Amino acid sequence: MFRNQNINRASQLLFTFSYLSFDIVISVFANLIFFRHYFQTKLHLSLVLFYLTSVWVLYLSDHLWDAKKEIAPLSLRSQFYLQNQSKIQWAIGILCLSALVLGFVWEWQFLIQNQIYLFSFLIVLVLVVKQRSPIPKEILVSVFYTWGIQLPFLRAKGLTPLVGIFFLHVLANVLQTYQIDRERDKIQKTNTLNLWLSPRLAKGLAILVFLSGFSFLCFGFGSQTIPFVFFLGMGLSYLWLGVTWYFFLKPTYQKLFSELSYLPMFLPAIIFFFSGLR
Repeated sequence: MFRNQNINRASQLLFTFSYLSFDIVISVFANLIFFRHYFQTKLHLSLVLFYLTSVWVLYLSDHLWDAKKEIAPLSLRSQFYLQNQSKIQWAIGILCLSALVLGFVWEWQFLIQNQIYLFSFLIVLVLVVKQRSPIPKEILVSVFYTWGIQLPFLRAKGLTPLVGIFFLHVLANVLQTYQIDRERDKIQKTNTLNLWLSPRLAKGLAILVFLSGFSFLCFGFGSQTIPFVFFLGMGLSYLWLGVTWYFFLKPTYQKLFSELSYLPMFLPAIIFFFSGLR
């Protein structure tokens, strides 16, 4: 009995962790740290905090928006958001204010340098909200997520094959997890690939993208264009995602552990840290 209670409490904590998008925030942090070491570029603490608060407020706002417009029967996440609406709105307000202060006070130059991205993102966001986007949401999310992560490094280092491999990981992840919300997207008429592809074809496309990315990663390592430590971090990230798809069939667990598949990307930083202690 006590064991079942502990399992239920652990499950509830995991669900709350996912509902509040902590998994997304941690994943973004892992991505930034990974590419910071890969490109050997410094990241100011204010920029990292700006990223994390901006991403967090964006996802919380998106989930609250989904909860308010969702038609019964409501998903568990939407129920959670509506039950805690006041607290979440306060959190969104505080995070939004923090992001604005960090951006306009400490990272104004960064914002100016990347105004094309910001304007493009705002335009796409409006089109998605108004349900007028001609491009499926999976593609938009993957492109802007990858592009956003690379902003601190593009000006100095440009694009490399590893960035493309990272994009394929993001796309495979998004293609798979968006299938969980297939029926909701259809009801809300959100422009996703799920509106055009059957579940079998959508899953096949996700697997094809996944295998393509992993194959390119192995080829890059074999041709000595990707150092072992970064091959290890990205490779384990791919492996985590594949294992999640195979073992976690429950939608909530699959979404949570798919988002956490970026955790191995902390490995290069950990390895370099302990190497420096010698």
